[in-house]
Formats: sequence, C-alpha cells, structure tokens
Amino acid sequence: MSGGRNAALGIGIANLFGRLTGLARDVIFAAVFGAGSVSDAYNAALRVPQLLRELVAEGSLQNVIVPAFSDTAEREGVAAAWKLAEAVLGVLLVVLGVATLAFWALADGWVQLVASGFAADPDKLALAATLTRWLSPFLAGLSLAAYFGGLLNSRGRFFVPALAQNVLNLGVIAACVVGPWWAARGGPDAIVVVAALTTLTGFVQAGLCVPPLWREGFRFRPSFSGHPALGRLLVWFGTALVGVVTVQFNLLVESQWASDFGDGVLTWLLGSFRLVQLPLALVAGSLATTLLPELSAAWSRGEADGSGALLTRALRTHASLVVPAAVGLGVLAEPIVGLVYERGAFDHADTVGTASMLRMYAWACYGICLHRILVPVCYAIGRPRLPMWLSLGAMGAKIPVVLVLTRGAGLGADALPLSHAVTVTTECVGLFWGLRTLLAGRGLGGHHVRVGLAAGAMGAVAWALSDRAHVLVVVLAAGAVYGVLAAALGVLALPARGKPLVPPFVDPATAALLERARTEVVHPTADALHFGPDAYVVRVVDAALVLRPAGTDGVRAAATADAGADGFGIRPGPAPRLVAIRLGGLRFTLTADAPDAPVWLDLPKR
Repeated sequence: MSGGRNAALGIGIANLFGRLTGLARDVIFAAVFGAGSVSDAYNAALRVPQLLRELVAEGSLQNVIVPAFSDTAEREGVAAAWKLAEAVLGVLLVVLGVATLAFWALADGWVQLVASGFAADPDKLALAATLTRWLSPFLAGLSLAAYFGGLLNSRGRFFVPALAQNVLNLGVIAACVVGPWWAARGGPDAIVVVAALTTLTGFVQAGLCVPPLWREGFRFRPSFSGHPALGRLLVWFGTALVGVVTVQFNLLVESQWASDFGDGVLTWLLGSFRLVQLPLALVAGSLATTLLPELSAAWSRGEADGSGALLTRALRTHASLVVPAAVGLGVLAEPIVGLVYERGAFDHADTVGTASMLRMYAWACYGICLHRILVPVCYAIGRPRLPMWLSLGAMGAKIPVVLVLTRGAGLGADALPLSHAVTVTTECVGLFWGLRTLLAGRGLGGHHVRVGLAAGAMGAVAWALSDRAHVLVVVLAAGAVYGVLAAALGVLALPARGKPLVPPFVDPATAALLERARTEVVHPTADALHFGPDAYVVRVVDAALVLRPAGTDGVRAAATADAGADGFGIRPGPAPRLVAIRLGGLRFTLTADAPDAPVWLDLPKR
C-alpha cells in the first residue's frame, strides 16, 4: 500500500478534477435551466436516489466495510476478506433491487417527502415525479460504484474510484448540450434527457471499478448463503445507518423548508452547498479515504499511539486547509457565486440569494469537513455508537433550531444553512470528546490557534480588496498572505530546500525511508518498524545498515532501547557507510558491541 501522503495527494488531484468538472456541470446546468421550477424539480428528484445512496453505500456501508475488510485481511488473509465482500454484495443487490422498484412505484410520495411545497404547483410536482422515475435506477448504479470504490480503497487503490465521479459530471454536461437541441427537433423535454443520462452514468461509474477489482482478486460472485462476520457487520451497519439517517434528515428539513420559500430557493440552497463541497471533497474526502484503511490496520495491530498519530496528522492538514477555505467562502461569497454561476438564465438576483446562503454555510464548512473524517474513525476503533447517539441528538435539535432562527431571529431562508452549522458543530464537539484519548497532548489546540490567526489576516485582506479587484486576483493575494503567515507560524510545512538530509552513499531505499521518517511517526514492534501501514526491518548488508520490507531474509542488526531523537550515524572515509539508525525509540547497530558512530545526524521533523 502506498504512503498516506502520496495516496491523499492522488485522491486530491482526482477530486480536484472532479470538482472542476462538477463546477462546469453546475455552471452549464444553471445557464440552460436557471433557478426556477424546472431546476427545482430536477434537484428534488435527484435528492431521492442520492438519499438512499448515502444511506446504503457511501455514508454507512463504506464506514463499516472498509474497517471490516482491512481487519479481516490483516487477521485471516485477503482470500477470507473477499469472501466477506461477496456476502455483502449479495445483501446489497437485494436491497438495491427492492429500493429501486419502490422509488419507481411511489415516485409521487417520495417527491412529497423531499419537497412538499411543490404541492402548490401541480405541474412542478408532476415534473418532479416523472424525473424521479427516470432517476430511480441511478441509486443502484451509484451505490454499487460506492461499494466497489470502498473495496478498492481497502486494497490501497484510491485513484480510480475518485476519478470515476467525473462520469456523472461529464454526462450531465453532454445532456445539457444535447437535450435542448433534441427537444427543439421534436424529441423529449431537455430535462428528461438530463435525467436519463444521469441514470446511465451511475452504472458506468460502477463499471470503471470492475477491472481494477478483478485484478485485485474479487470475482463479483454475490453470495446469498451468509458469512460468519455478516451478523456483526449488519449490527454495525444498523448503527451507521442511524447516523446517516439523521444527517439526511437534517438535509431533508432544509430542502422542505426551502421549497416553501418560492421558486429558486431550493436551487440557491443546493448551489451554495455545492461550493462548500469543494473543501469537503478535496481535503476531508481525500484525508478520510486514505486514513480509514491505514488507521484500521494500525488499530487491528494494537497500535493505539500510532492510530492517534495518524489521526492527528490528518486533523492538522484538515485545519490548515479547510479553515482558510471557509473564511474565503464567507468573505467572498457574492463574487465567487457570480463568477461560478451568473450567466444565461441564472441572473444577478439568483447570485445574491445563493451568496447569502453561502455566507451561512461558511460557518458550517469546518464542521461538515471534520465530521467526514471523525465518523469513520469511530468505526475503525470499534466505537460505532458514539456518532449514532450524537446524530440522534442533532436530529432532535434540528427543527427547534430552524424554528428559532427562522421565526425567532427572522433570518428567513438563510436560517437553513446556519442551522446546519449549529448542529454539525455540536456533533463535532462530541466526537472530539469521545476521541480525546487518541488526541490528548498532541498540540491540536495550539495548531488551530495559529491557523485561525493566519486565516483571520487572510480574511481581512480579502475583505479589503473584494470591491477593488477581480475575485481571482483577490483570491491569489489573500492566499499568498495566508501562505506566508502560515509558514511563519509553523502551520504549513514547506518542502526541504537544497539536497536531502541523508547523504547519497546511503542505500537509496533506506535513504527514502529515513527522509520519510521526518514527516511520519515511526512505530516499533517486536520485529519491525512501522511507517504507517508499511513494516520494515533493519538488516546488515556489506557492513552497512539497510531498511528492507518485513519478511526479508538477511543478517539482523542489533537493537537496543534508546529514547533519543530520531537520527542516524555514519562512518566516513574512502568508503563511507551507514552504521547506526535510531528510530521510534530503538537504536540499531551492526553488532551488539559496535563502537559509537563517529558522525551522528539527527532527523528533524518537517
């Protein structure tokens, strides 16, 4: 499995491409259909399959299957893990088949559930029901894609599932171009073409995951005969389902309330939320996807301290990137919305309405992204009931909070995203408290203070320039201010300058691992050093020390306890050699009575 940083970077690149094509999709869709009854009907119909996808696949099943698959592979081998995956696939196919038929047959009722305000406009309600029928198979394709992607993530294959999301975006873009052209020539309504192609893209996404899964050893033979671990998984799935139901309930409340405020408001709400999903996908999604299998494997090996170090590293990165993103979205809401959406049928009034909601969602941005990381961690360490109870509490508080903000404070539709900020922030406080034993004493509080100082200065610069320059110029200037201050405050680790610290005569694989030790916490066990999920042993080759993958034969180096700083010792001369390594509280030498290394170099953290 590749290192967590490289994997997160690959996912981030794929997610960035997905977010760019997603923005292009939203821009083109808004230009063609605007913010009115047609776009509201499509968005309401799309909420139905997306709701079940979140319940069945991405929100619940991935949080359960990735830790379970990783744990089974760690303890019993990969073949046993594939047997478990086949049993889950059998259950999933039955559930998806029944759900698809139910959505098709009960389309009118589902629309009423998502947007009851449409009842005041029979044509709008009828269109939404028609589109729901077209989109009902979409949930099956997208849920299978999410499940297959979770299996690939468990095997350390992250890029293909992350890249597959572009299929939906590109399909909708094509439909927005073809649909009006076809409708003008006597074909179906343009929005029906968009719905039909949306459904097709779900199955294409699932198909893209098939070849890499086949190469990993999965044979797509659904089992209906059960599995010894299936009962435990279903119990965990039930707790996960409760948690995701509450999240979707909160979104459902927002959609319901928005449908009562008139045409376009639901589109404003969803359009502003899509902008918040940029940091959610690029940062939180990438970190959570790579963290979950790595942390699950570390926890299965009994490495509680290592698990805490992995989580801390992810949370530091999360804060360093999401906090400035949230500040930027809040301060520059109107110019950002105008840049992204305002063209064609999406006019300036729509920009103002969407920007007003985006300012409120900016307060929720940090919590939304943090929730995406912390909830899977609870499943990885065997505490699934914690997020469940917190989510139930948030669900109970949602409607009272909305009532207080809409009627008591008189905020109108803007109260909907602000209520999201209140509930998700409360949940995250509870999650932090529940995970405090993993995070205690790791300096996260001080890190967040430094991030806040740099982001506050960045926001002040953005606000001062917002009326004086183009939004892209403002973003670049404010981003530069944040980068300089964050580096000065130690929030961002800049790449090392000049040559690497490890001299060139050291074995290349060993040198790379020593450099890696400067950015990761190394955890020793009885017979190996663990760099994240990767295990290595110290061997003696040609009178020098080398790091090799666990299981490699050869002469073992002598190891003694040494609490000093990580570093290495070299013996200079015509044939310089690496003769000592100190990592993770252990010191390795050529022999037990080897003299001290003449030259010692520390490995300062970056």
